[in-house]
Amino acid sequence: MMITGGPIFQLCWVVSDLAAATRAFTTRYGVGDWFTIPEVHFGADTAELRGAPADYTIGVALGYAGGQQLELIEPRGGLSLYSEHLARFGPGLHHAAWVPDDYDAALAEATEAGIEIAARGRFEGAGMEFAYLDGGPIGSYIELLRLSPEMRAMFDHLIPEGFTNPWQ
Repeated sequence: MMITGGPIFQLCWVVSDLAAATRAFTTRYGVGDWFTIPEVHFGADTAELRGAPADYTIGVALGYAGGQQLELIEPRGGLSLYSEHLARFGPGLHHAAWVPDDYDAALAEATEAGIEIAARGRFEGAGMEFAYLDGGPIGSYIELLRLSPEMRAMFDHLIPEGFTNPWQ
């Protein structure tokens, strides 16, 4: 049973220091510009952790290695999949994300296959929803994203010149 396919939209690392991590990715791996949001708050009305309302804050940085989107997340407060990861494993790769053609059908397929939706949420007013599927035997989480045309355009605008959007 295939839940989604196509190119990976994003790779994400959980980090303990967002500023240090962006510097490291820039110097070591050539990631140029970063789009950084220092404080993103998810409340009980917009986020869940294992089916229960969640309330947490994170710092986020988005950059590109060629046409591949990279995300860095620093937990800043509250209990989340990110803070759990940092406490349990330290900084490291957290998830790979896909943007399925049909987000609702992909979530239904995952549920039907018995895959736990470990966390989910939405950015109010931004036109973005996300769900993290438990990786089970493969480890890290798999994130599914629903992106509005406006959010897709914003991400496309961040891709460095000379590279194409690999997920179109």
